[in-house]
Amino acid sequence: MSLRVEDVIRKDDYTKLKSLVENFNPIDQEQALLKSCDGGSINCVAILLSMGVDKNCVDNLHFTPVMRACLVGSSDIVSLLMTWGCDVNMMGGPSSNTPLHIAAMDGHLDICQILIEAHANVNAKNDREDTPLIAAAAGGHLDVVKLLIKNHASINRRGYLECSALHMATEMGHIDVCSYLISAGASLEDEDTFGNTPLVFAAEKGSLKLLRLYLSHGAEVNRVSHSGTTALHYAAKHGWTDCCELLLQHGAEIDAQDIRRFTPLMMASLEGQADVLKIMLGARCNVNMAAYNRRTALHYASERGFRACCELLLETGACIESLDTDKCSPAMVAALKGSAETLQLLLDLGARTSGWTRQGMSILHLAAESGSIACCDLLMDRGVNKNIRCCDGATPLVSAIRSHRITCAHHLIDRGCSLVQRAGDIVTPLGEAVSRGVDPRLIHRLLVKGASPNTVDRFHTLPLWHAVHDLNFIVVKLLLQANSNYRKQTESMLYVCSPCSPVSHTLHRDSPTLVRWMLAAYPEDAAVLLKVALAERNISSQPSSETALLVQDLTSSPQSLLRLCRRAVRKQLGAGFCVQEKISTLRLPSLLHSYLLFSDLDIPR
Repeated sequence: MSLRVEDVIRKDDYTKLKSLVENFNPIDQEQALLKSCDGGSINCVAILLSMGVDKNCVDNLHFTPVMRACLVGSSDIVSLLMTWGCDVNMMGGPSSNTPLHIAAMDGHLDICQILIEAHANVNAKNDREDTPLIAAAAGGHLDVVKLLIKNHASINRRGYLECSALHMATEMGHIDVCSYLISAGASLEDEDTFGNTPLVFAAEKGSLKLLRLYLSHGAEVNRVSHSGTTALHYAAKHGWTDCCELLLQHGAEIDAQDIRRFTPLMMASLEGQADVLKIMLGARCNVNMAAYNRRTALHYASERGFRACCELLLETGACIESLDTDKCSPAMVAALKGSAETLQLLLDLGARTSGWTRQGMSILHLAAESGSIACCDLLMDRGVNKNIRCCDGATPLVSAIRSHRITCAHHLIDRGCSLVQRAGDIVTPLGEAVSRGVDPRLIHRLLVKGASPNTVDRFHTLPLWHAVHDLNFIVVKLLLQANSNYRKQTESMLYVCSPCSPVSHTLHRDSPTLVRWMLAAYPEDAAVLLKVALAERNISSQPSSETALLVQDLTSSPQSLLRLCRRAVRKQLGAGFCVQEKISTLRLPSLLHSYLLFSDLDIPR
């Protein structure tokens, strides 16, 4: 539409508008009508209607002229359109509202009256299933609510998620609307899709006035939703102390359990609502009731690190050694979640540091898994063995590595945690670190501190094999520098190419770089193993032709004397990262010194 036409509409100059649009196509004329409705230009609307412009035309959102007039609150234009016979019940807009929905939503009482007199359907439903009454109640428009009910709007008809007008007025906190709806016969026990009554809505919102209103009209205080929650559960969860007291005064079941067997006390503990806990405990709730997983309120307060809640629960008789289905005590749960202050409180009050979870882990393992240095220090300072083994022989250091808690792992190394494998152990810190691909700096530190690169896991797999499998060049070089063994063959059923050695696995991984590295580190021995692996036809995937040709080329002639000498020298120096220090003590030219440290192995970018 031209700027000139818009200016004429803005001035409501219908004579000029008529001369401008009489030669327009129908679509442009309709746009002029819609624009006139937006601007409240009643004379322009009248002249366009008299010219035969479609009174029920729609814009790109399917709003009709009457809907556009309702949106801007122009009662005169709505009245005019009704006189011309516009469709009063036509639906449009993103939610497929009728004009009455729009007017009720925005509280335009006079427009609602006009539409009703024009026989608007007071119980029409939009795409959300909401009626005009629900829209008016949600907006808090009491006069519109009264008008709709006077004209036979269904007071208990449900809309979106089965919410009634009373549900929506409660949700939005419109007390005057709620009071009128109840006086007009709205049901206090209607449930939404989740089984929540208006009383539950009021409790969740913390509306003390609405709770008083509903309870005074006989609302069932212990009515449960489909998940078994009561109004007291919601009030406790959100910390509405006044609401909790009122509900208890009206007979709310203090130890009611929802579908998960959570009590209001547990809900308050989960959210750290200490003031609610004081009310519940003062009303003599059962402090040691257990949920579906046998956790008590103390477990949940400990898990979330709410020290004040833990103190209140323990003062009123909470069992400090109760065990959940995983055989975790509140102290263990606090350690697992890294809640150091809560853990210290529990330990100061006598919580045991012994005991094992159902998975065979100690409290220190749980603290390490959480990555909490404070919890680990607290437990070790209380006498917990820093090298305590769990069911598979893993130490707390291994637990930290498994959970990729690298900072905590470094700290446990500083505290002197063991890096060696004990008889019967099936894991080591170095093996776990390499197989799980943790930060190479931690692997370097483990090697420097004396971890052996030649200790295998339960599948007889070397750390070097895992590094090759992951194509982790940095770690492969670290292990080669530590004189890692290469003869062990993995027996893991996780890999279809096993059994195979780290050297053979470089072919399975089709890595020319690692092939060269293995020949550099283990010259003649690696050449033999690569030839055998290349001749096999039962490996999971054959190397590419380029890699196969490379192996044939590199193994067709004897390995260089320089490499053989390096291998001979390094074999005499043993295994471990101490080899690096031993090499540094040799009186060698810097070039040879660097060569012994594998300076020729360039890590690809």
